[in-house]
Amino acid sequence: MAAAPSAAKTEPLSECERGRLAARKMGGCGLVGMLACVASIGGIFPLVVVALEPEGLSWGAAVAIAFAVVCGLGLIAFVTANADDRVEADAAAGIKLIVTGRIVQMPTDSSDGGPPSRCLWVAVDGGASRPLIFQADEALYRAVRIDDAVRIAYVPNSMTIIQLRTAGYEYSICDEGEAGEKRPE
Repeated sequence: MAAAPSAAKTEPLSECERGRLAARKMGGCGLVGMLACVASIGGIFPLVVVALEPEGLSWGAAVAIAFAVVCGLGLIAFVTANADDRVEADAAAGIKLIVTGRIVQMPTDSSDGGPPSRCLWVAVDGGASRPLIFQADEALYRAVRIDDAVRIAYVPNSMTIIQLRTAGYEYSICDEGEAGEKRPE
């Protein structure tokens, strides 16, 4: 869990915010991912058996492949469960932290080959020297700029942004469909 900045105020989560947090649980996505992995094992296993012909793979190589697949499945299950636990802890706590600060970095990362991960690094006014790091959806990411002064409400375990306000833009997890329409480019 990220440490709460000393300057943070707390407020209770609204019912809408609790509902949106619950919808962000990855359990369903993790289940689909695990089913895809199981299906791929169903496709890989016959290939390994066929490859075990006299000129094919040795039994040791086949065991190594099976071990790698099982470890991959375990890693997917662990990551999914860990993320869900953080979101559940936030919903159970029922509070959001509110701080003011400034956006200091906006890095993206698409190294995993999927859609890019967009981050907002926020230096909290009167807080620690280390910025808070949040994942942001594309509409929110495009609506803010480095050096924007922000008021941000977030939940501390999953670091999910609940609300964000700048001088010319407002985002709320409860208006997700409208986020890109509130600030002209």
